[in-house]
Amino acid sequence: MIWAISSLAILSIGIALPLCLSRVPRIALVVSMSALFIGGLLLLAASVPVLLRAGDVAPTHIAWSVPMGHVSLSLDGLSAWFLMTIGLLAVCTAPYSVAYMRPYVGREPVERFGALLCMLVASLIVFVCAFDVVVFLIGWELMTLSAFLLVIFHDERPDVRRGAWMYLIATHLATGLCLAPLLALVYGATGTTGFDTIAQTLRGTDRNFLIAIFLLGVFGFGAKAGFFPLHIWLPAAHPVAPTPVSAFLSGVVVKMGIYGLLRLLTWLPPLPTACAGILLAVGIVSGVLGVLYALAQHDLKRLLAYHTIENIGIIAIAISMGMLGQAVNAPAVAALGYGGALLHVTNHALFKGLLFLSAGAVHHGTGTLAIERLGGLAHKTPVNALLFLAGAVAICGLPPLNGFVGEWVIYAGLVTGAQQSIGVSGGLPAVGVFSLALMGSLALACFAKVFGVVFLGAPRDPALSAHATPFAMKAAMAMPAIACACIGLAPGLWIPLTYSATSSLVGTDIEHVRHAYGSVLSWGTRLSWMAAVFLCVCTALALARRIASTTRSRAETPSRVTTWGCGYGYPTARMQYSATSFALPLIRGFRGLLWPEFRYAAPCGPFPGASHAETHVPDFAEHDVFAPLFRGIARASAMWRHFTWSGAPAAGTRASAAHERLGPLRTVVTNTVVALRRGAIQVYLLFIVITLILLFALEGLVFHRARISPGPTAPDSTVTTGQTQ
Repeated sequence: MIWAISSLAILSIGIALPLCLSRVPRIALVVSMSALFIGGLLLLAASVPVLLRAGDVAPTHIAWSVPMGHVSLSLDGLSAWFLMTIGLLAVCTAPYSVAYMRPYVGREPVERFGALLCMLVASLIVFVCAFDVVVFLIGWELMTLSAFLLVIFHDERPDVRRGAWMYLIATHLATGLCLAPLLALVYGATGTTGFDTIAQTLRGTDRNFLIAIFLLGVFGFGAKAGFFPLHIWLPAAHPVAPTPVSAFLSGVVVKMGIYGLLRLLTWLPPLPTACAGILLAVGIVSGVLGVLYALAQHDLKRLLAYHTIENIGIIAIAISMGMLGQAVNAPAVAALGYGGALLHVTNHALFKGLLFLSAGAVHHGTGTLAIERLGGLAHKTPVNALLFLAGAVAICGLPPLNGFVGEWVIYAGLVTGAQQSIGVSGGLPAVGVFSLALMGSLALACFAKVFGVVFLGAPRDPALSAHATPFAMKAAMAMPAIACACIGLAPGLWIPLTYSATSSLVGTDIEHVRHAYGSVLSWGTRLSWMAAVFLCVCTALALARRIASTTRSRAETPSRVTTWGCGYGYPTARMQYSATSFALPLIRGFRGLLWPEFRYAAPCGPFPGASHAETHVPDFAEHDVFAPLFRGIARASAMWRHFTWSGAPAAGTRASAAHERLGPLRTVVTNTVVALRRGAIQVYLLFIVITLILLFALEGLVFHRARISPGPTAPDSTVTTGQTQ
């Protein structure tokens, strides 16, 4: 635990010192990113030993009195796994941020960016290591606030402000409507805020109460994770944030919703099969619709944001298998489900961080993320193209990279569950297998489109002139790429790190978890190495062919011809496949789910002018669910404001009578608002006193009730009634 606290101290320096160096922003940026890099290394030093020795660290209690509890930090297997994920991404992102933000020095407050990024990582540490409900909420809110300030960094753009506010509102609605009631119910049932005591007390609670807590957790934490249809903030915030922030949002911040859900499951006893079925349905819908919406996108970062929703759906499917195994007492299925979820959490952080960083390099070099305008970047930035290809192979779950390892374990859990006929006689795992295969095939088609259109072919827009990627950015992107390859080729060294966290989730010892993997680990390793050997052979053959053609061309005069363009004598870049034309058959095939809008201006007349075709796929949840809902709320609010604050209605009507009755209330509210706007310190102090009185009353009436009833009186005992014998 000392390493985690040391990381917090280093990050605190990274928060405070750059703000003091605001007059030298370049140095301030280097200082903050150095603190982030060192803090990430310290997180790895704190988490890996806990995962290796498979033991929990005793809670660290800090002498700071807070309402309803005290500050406690601890590091068990589950928190250590997520802490390691945070550290890995921090180490990879720090050097990238220095090169990425260098053009903004003097134009944007880069020292504030560095301080906020350190603050985000520090809040993530507090949230993950919290061993008390109060600290848990403090870390949650600090994480939300710092992420909001980072997303809105380029606040001069309307789309940036919209995405940032959507994130903040969605998170706080989930907190207020789901998480706050959840934690209040937990506290009301247990009378404690400590995680260990909560887990012990909830074991004997009513089943319906536990199901209600679980559903609140799915909606509350699912809004942060990006479960469909609570995902609407994610494709709005990810594309507009600075690239390092996008990598953190997708790689780590959304995973805090997964961590919260898993932490909640450690408090609860095995839940009914129906709860696992609900989470499985949420995961399937999120995964399938996420990858379908990604396939229809024309912005590179927005496409990657929808793929985050898809991968969160895969994690939800894996967690549902873990819950299903617990519900029917099938520890092997539970271990493979929870283990696959944990593996995919970190694997996704690595390859999605790599993809976002590579997309940022594309934007850094070309100034655009519009897929339709890009093309031929592999000739100008070959290293970035190779790194993006590595991330694409990993996210598609193909060997020999790390995405295959996590999905292989999830497949093994689903197939094992189907073989054991659990979950409505094996139907639920079978549906999970089919859905996971569908997601993988659609993801493969999507990234074939992205890589082919962006990096291959000829440039589509002559105005775009890509420049070379800085070395610091390439080195930073190489780190997650190497990690993806190492995990894929040596899963036997990576998977055992999940045993500690998996055992705490399943509720069994390490040996049972190790036994559950059986031949899964060995077969996964063999398949990865078979794929690696196949790639090496193909690469060797390609090099041999290139050498042979080069040798032959020395003796012969080489001739160059243009690419055959379907009979056209002078083909242009416009004759290439575009992102829209590549994805159009699949979009039409799933039009019942996507509801695409086709806009086509056909050429007409003897001298036709320019024509164009456009395909747009609106997000169903945003445009058909939440947008009408919030428009209705805004309309009702406007009507109420007009009714209470505008001029008086016609005399003699009911509205006129109501308007007159509201007159005194309107006067009081108006005077209060005017006093607040004047900044009277006495009014602020009065509100503080009133708030404190209400908090003390709430604490006395609700939270400090007597929880322990006197035990039964022994049969031979004598009850004294106060009379003199």
